[in-house]
Amino acid sequence: MKVIIIGAGASGLMAAQGAAAGGAQVTVLEKNEKAGKKIYITGKGRCNFTNACETQEFFDSVVTNPRFLYSAVYGFDAREVMHFFEENGCPVKVERGNRAFPVSDHASDITAALVRSLKRQNVRLLTRCEVSEILTEQVDGALRALGVRLTDGRTFHADAVIVCTGGLSYPATGSTGDGLAFARKLGLAVTPTAPALVPMTVKETWPLQLQGLSLKNVAVRVEEPPRNEEEKEEKRAEKKRRRGEKPVYEGFGEMLFTHFGVSGPLILSASSYCDFDRCRQFRLLLDLKPALSSEQLVLRIRREIEAGPLRHFETQLRSLFPARLAEVMAQLSASVCGIAPERIARSLNEQEIRRFADFAKAVPLTLTGTRGYAEAVVTRGGVSVKEINPSTMESRKIPGLYFAGETLDVNALTGGFNLQIAWSTGMLAGTSAARRDDRGEKRGGPLKKYSSEGGEQRMNQIPVSIAIDGPAGAGKSTVAKLVAGKTGYIYVDTGAMYRAMALFLIRRGIPADDQEAISRVSQEADISIEYRDGEQVVLLNGENVNAFLRTEEVGKMASASSVNGDLRAKLVSLQQELGTRKSVVMDGRDIGTVVLPHAAVKIFLTASVEERAKRRFKELEAKGEKPDFATIAKDIEERDYRDSHRAISPLKQADDAVLIDSSNLSAEEVADRILEIWRTVK
Repeated sequence: MKVIIIGAGASGLMAAQGAAAGGAQVTVLEKNEKAGKKIYITGKGRCNFTNACETQEFFDSVVTNPRFLYSAVYGFDAREVMHFFEENGCPVKVERGNRAFPVSDHASDITAALVRSLKRQNVRLLTRCEVSEILTEQVDGALRALGVRLTDGRTFHADAVIVCTGGLSYPATGSTGDGLAFARKLGLAVTPTAPALVPMTVKETWPLQLQGLSLKNVAVRVEEPPRNEEEKEEKRAEKKRRRGEKPVYEGFGEMLFTHFGVSGPLILSASSYCDFDRCRQFRLLLDLKPALSSEQLVLRIRREIEAGPLRHFETQLRSLFPARLAEVMAQLSASVCGIAPERIARSLNEQEIRRFADFAKAVPLTLTGTRGYAEAVVTRGGVSVKEINPSTMESRKIPGLYFAGETLDVNALTGGFNLQIAWSTGMLAGTSAARRDDRGEKRGGPLKKYSSEGGEQRMNQIPVSIAIDGPAGAGKSTVAKLVAGKTGYIYVDTGAMYRAMALFLIRRGIPADDQEAISRVSQEADISIEYRDGEQVVLLNGENVNAFLRTEEVGKMASASSVNGDLRAKLVSLQQELGTRKSVVMDGRDIGTVVLPHAAVKIFLTASVEERAKRRFKELEAKGEKPDFATIAKDIEERDYRDSHRAISPLKQADDAVLIDSSNLSAEEVADRILEIWRTVK
């Protein structure tokens, strides 16, 4: 099994770890003279390589497409990353804000640990090798990755190619968008790119007087400016309601004034939300005293005036701000508040004091742009996540082609989150690529993740998934529950999840025929399944809603809303998240093909129409009804047709699923057959 990795940055070096640990023969191609060139400059040379927050909290700091990262991050999280570096000779420490660094404060130690590990695994790392083209071949009318061609004409063939070339930020390190060009040439969608985590320029000139001044414990709020005079007037009329409006960004922390505008962690984070291609300017409101309300600040200013009533206003401000800032604020207050710097403090009236307090709580700046890719920490945009399978990082269109790291359309705030994305997506791409056989098909067995102990590799199982698909009446739910009971895995009642979503929509007052509202509101729901005291509990935004799921109203809404593509995508994402955190058994009609495409065990359970009609007939008779067998059989045939011809997630047997016909088998016998398969891969 041969795997080629393009790029020896963070994601590429970690992809090599995963692929090599999976038994692949790995070659890493790097166009620079050494590996990890961008790693050397991260964190001002110290390398804030991850953030040690709780894994669920991690996603709150991801700006773009956080749900896409569930499988990758849950599969290889911050704790495992820190363990990896510790085990490979790089002691780590955690500082304020859960930011993790090497104890040495040398970024080079992070790269050295990665390279040492790769050498032990006989990974071939070739520098000064620039890839010009990804080679493909036609297989059954579709493209498949075949290898790469270098700029010097040499070719390397492989069973899988992983693109880890980064984005466009810091081009001096070799990040020149090569992977984006490869993707476009192969027909993959690339979302528009822009610099992110980047200093920003401002229209005003007064920040130049503060060049080099760093402010700690300040707050900023970024808003889109009003577009015309009418909107300006409307904004003024609604000023009192501003706190209820959703800003482009707001945050608390540290910022820096520069010769061009503003920078620092707070400003870098804000830049990730400012799309200057869509809006030419943004308004930044700087709160210099976020710990005080306007009223509290008024009282503070009064106390300062009482302590020095004969001081000039500018002198008085030095008790509130650093000297340079006090001077500038005094100058600005002359035009904004009508208070001259030389005014005697005790001459200020109540209205003037309040006017200045309000000004200090919202000092306006006009953001006009960024400093570009040369100063950007990361790139916003990249290869569209719709093109990539989040469970493997493989291209949905081109088997054998994988993407990881900054090349993807994912980015996060400062604090080690972006490097964690690189480690997690790289590891997932590498382990997934190693599971392909020499025909580019997925090899059996559960996905594994790398860890090490005592300097030697060991392979730990990621939670195992069992996917059971099939037509209605084949006995999927009964069998799935039996299998879950015997394996100790969690049975995920996907139908109950759809009912929970329906309950959420009902509570929000959404009509069953309002598809636009269903698409929008469904994204706000968080649905999970747990087992408490042996009972399955469906949680809707943390609430146990078992008692509300079986009403007729909920059933009708579930049936009507389940055809909504955005709702289904949301639930698929939630189901995939469950599958990355816990060993699960799921049944449905698209579990093995869509929800858990890389489940360790895939079953397609079927039975003849006659047998399924018999089962349904007996169920209805047991309830005291008088069913008609022919009608039941016809209904089953019609449902089979509808399910297999749906535009969204049709019933289809996965290529690597095992077909089991339950027509002449009991549920226990079917479960035993599935368990036999499970034992070979668990």
